[in-house]
Formats: sequence, C-alpha cells, structure tokens
Amino acid sequence: MGKKIRTETIHYGVNPETHHGSISDPIYKNSTLIFKNYKSFLNARKNRFNVPYYGRISNYTTRRFEKLSSKLYKAKNTVVTSSGLSAITITLLSLLKKDDEILISENCYEPVYNFATHELKKFGIKTHFYSSKRKNIEKFINNKTKILYIESPGSLNYEVLDLKEIVKICKKKKIITIMDNTWSTFLGCNPLENGVDITIESLTKYFSGHSDNFLGLIASNSNELAKTIKTTSVRLGDYVSPESCFHATKGLKTLKLRIEKHSKNAEKVFNFLKTKNIVKTILYLPDKNNKFHDLWKKYHTLSNGLISFSIHNKKNVNTFIDKLNIFKIGFSWGGYESLIIPINNLKPTKKFSKNTEYWFRIHVGLESSTDLINDLERALRNYEN
Repeated sequence: MGKKIRTETIHYGVNPETHHGSISDPIYKNSTLIFKNYKSFLNARKNRFNVPYYGRISNYTTRRFEKLSSKLYKAKNTVVTSSGLSAITITLLSLLKKDDEILISENCYEPVYNFATHELKKFGIKTHFYSSKRKNIEKFINNKTKILYIESPGSLNYEVLDLKEIVKICKKKKIITIMDNTWSTFLGCNPLENGVDITIESLTKYFSGHSDNFLGLIASNSNELAKTIKTTSVRLGDYVSPESCFHATKGLKTLKLRIEKHSKNAEKVFNFLKTKNIVKTILYLPDKNNKFHDLWKKYHTLSNGLISFSIHNKKNVNTFIDKLNIFKIGFSWGGYESLIIPINNLKPTKKFSKNTEYWFRIHVGLESSTDLINDLERALRNYEN
C-alpha cells in the first residue's frame, strides 16, 4: 500500500461519484442477479466465484469485501464465510478426507477442539494436538499428515508458536499450514508473509468491533486452495450477509485506533493487577516476564485488550465476579465493551488450572481506564475481605 494503513483503510472503496454523492457504498441485497445477455450469463457462470452470479454465492457487496480483504492480507484470493468458526470448519472439510491426519495446536479455541474430536472423527480423520515445542510437532508428522493448524497467540493462554520454524518443517513435508490470526488481525501480523498457506480471521472480533456482527475470513496466496475452499463453502450452503460485510467495512475504518486504545487500557489494567496480592498469575504478552514475550515480539507488532489472570481460591467466586459493574460476564471479545469470563473449565486452560485458584479472561474495552481499574479494585476488595 502506498499510503499509511490508517489512511488506506479509511478511504478504501469510497466512490461518491458512483453512488449519488454517498460517502459509503450502499448495501446490495439480492438473491437473483439479472444478466444483460446470454454471453454475460455464460461468463458469470464460468467465473461464478469471482464475479456476482447468485446472491447466496456472491453479490457486489460480498465480492467487494473479499477483494478488500485480499488487499489487506496481500493475498491472491479471499473467501468470506458466515462466522469465524465456519471459516475454520469449511477450510478443514474442504482440504481433508478419510484417513488423513491433522495437527492442531493444543491451545486452540474450544469449538475447534470439539469439531476435530467429534465431526472430523466421524469422517475417519485423525487429529493430533501438539504443544509449542518443535520436537512435539515433529513426532506426530507422518505420510498421512495433510494439515498443520496454528492458533497463535491462543485466545485463553496466549501461547505463541514460532511460525518460521513450523513453516520450514511443513514445507519440507508438503503439509498445508493454516493459522487463526484473530488475536492480531492483519494489522499486527500477516501469516502469509511468514510462509503460512492459509490465514483465517474471525471478523466478529476486532475487525467489526461492535459485538453485533458475525463474519469469517479465509485468505490464501494459492488460487487453487481458495477455489477448493469456496467450492466447499457453496456446497455446504454457507451464506454471507451483505449487511455483515457492510458492518465489517465500517469497523475497518476505526480498527487501528480501537486496537491502540484497547492496548493502552490493557497495559494500565495489567499494571494495576500486578499490585494485588490476591492475584496469583497474570498472562499478558507485552509483559517482558511472559515466557512467550520475545517470540510474540518477533511476529507481532500490536497488542490488544486480552489478559488472563488467576486469583487465590479463598471463597466463592461470585463474591468477585458478581461485584463487577463495568466488566460484564459474556463470551467473545473485540467489541468496544469490557468483558470477563471464568476459564477454569475451558479446554486450553485445564492443563494449568488448579483447585487453588480461579482463572479469568478479561477483554479490556474502550471505557475510561480509571473506571475499569476502580471496578476491579472494588470487586477484588470484596473478594479479599
């Protein structure tokens, strides 16, 4: 991109002269598209994944957004799907078959773990879960291994993987690499530039940014892979709403500003949590004492609003969490608001959760950092006393 990323994302696709002076493109909604003549119909049919053809497959609004996403990730082609999870499941279903094997990072999003251990298993596909250690990865690879799936950083324990090391191993063995890049977005890390074959992002999170939109993205530097994935998406009947693409485009215009503010607020909250004796452990990647800090800095240029921490098990957990006023109990993250969820029983954190502590993940929102700290201070004081 010639211009700075903030300028580029704000002004991309603004065509007032084309749309009666409107500063933003209208939303095109249609199931049926009318073709000018038989020749244009045949051309659209031949190129139906790249041009508007039928509303469920693509229309002007959804295809425009796919082109935008390709530009952001510097990808050859992008497929958008109805959610972040559908982006993952469609990709895996399109590239795996019976008797294939897949390696998935053990810190993965719990729905991905469930999909692999239940749905993929039904199709005769074997899953191995690997840790961040290189030797652990290599011991699972054999001639049936088709995909290595990466979530880095993980969304609960923020384990970071060495992308170049993993890609080097997989290229040698001709294994397809897929990375969930939701934690960083294209602004903080571009897996494709590090040799990963396919990058996936849940645009529901920071990209859209307002906790009111579902959308997923699959970007690749292989037109062949993209065509295979798009074909599966169409055959499964996955449908992307033009409104979802419109909302994501709006979110993009403030994405960098929002992530920077989330990061600044999170740093202040982290510094506060460090001072509390009741807080036992804090997982926060910008912390220089975090064991994954250096690896994170190697591949990522931005932080975000995610922090996981534990408190000593003194009394019923509701005496802390129910006293929070600004931090709301709720799933997901990446919206404007601050959220908290207990994570002791979620898959990625079970291995280090102990009965002596309660674990939480907080998403630090865009509110006043002073108010957020006061909210946590009040709730922790109630828990301690």
